[in-house]
Amino acid sequence: MNEANAAVIGAGVVSFLPGLSLAQKDKVKLALALAERATQTAFDEGLVQDWFAYYRNQLKFMGWDAVSAEQVHWPDAGRAEQVDKVLALITKTAGERFASNVEMSLQRLRNSPETLATLEKHARERGHFQLLPCAPAGQNRVDMVLYHEVDTQDAWRAGFITRKRSMKNVRAELVRFNILAFENSYLSKVHQRVVEVSLKRIHDYDI
Repeated sequence: MNEANAAVIGAGVVSFLPGLSLAQKDKVKLALALAERATQTAFDEGLVQDWFAYYRNQLKFMGWDAVSAEQVHWPDAGRAEQVDKVLALITKTAGERFASNVEMSLQRLRNSPETLATLEKHARERGHFQLLPCAPAGQNRVDMVLYHEVDTQDAWRAGFITRKRSMKNVRAELVRFNILAFENSYLSKVHQRVVEVSLKRIHDYDI
């Protein structure tokens, strides 16, 4: 994989603040791709109903631990500009640096039509959208905001990133990833074929 600082994985945008090595970024993206693949497969087979809860449990199993959690509901779709509302929640959850990183990632994503189209397609199919900004937390650990927004399929039509949405079902929390724990206790048990398939779900783009 290249040194891109952002990627689309399923219906989510993962981005990285400065301070993470290429190897660390690759491990984070692989973990997210594995969790996304496992969750979507279970969801498609009717084994789970709450996509977010199952995804969150997959991450926890791989070495992600909750730092804090918050659930927010915005019933008024016209209160503020769309992206500002998302960024405000991320700022509240983890701080301004995470929000600034997300804003830049979304701006650059609009300059990558093919990757943007992939994101929009997955969001329509799955009925949700995720933002996953990551920052170094020292000692082979990474902090990530897990922002998850659910809505009707119609809400995720092309251009939804800047379009007003209901945002009635939004969750965001800050989680911490232990890269060494992932490598030593989880990744070593995963079949190479599963890794290869999961890597194909990662669509890098420049930030």
